Amino acid sequence: MKLALAAACMLLLLAVGYLSLSLVILAPPRANVPLWFAVAAVIAAQAVLTLVTLWMPTPPAPLRAAVIGGALVLMAIAIWRVRATLAGPHFEGYNLLLGAMLAVQAALTIVVEGRAALSHGAMH
Repeated sequence: MKLALAAACMLLLLAVGYLSLSLVILAPPRANVPLWFAVAAVIAAQAVLTLVTLWMPTPPAPLRAAVIGGALVLMAIAIWRVRATLAGPHFEGYNLLLGAMLAVQAALTIVVEGRAALSHGAMH
């Protein structure tokens, strides 16, 4: 599962980078650029923190708790983006895909880090 989580983090970093670059290059008129870059920063920071936590042999409990909390934030962003896409007047396929990727990473993070925290007694 750790390998799947690491792969999800890397794919999400690539997707956020690609979408950010395409937003800058294409400059769509309806795009909310400040909001996108704020959300992209949260997503990228969470992915990097998760990768750092996976890389460390025994991450400190506060880092592990922060990563699990960040995964809950990613899940909230995923739900927000998928709902906005499905309810909006204009269907954005990339938004649906990004939401699915966020949900997968969040779920994997909660399972992997939650299990590790419980096995190390770090979340008491």
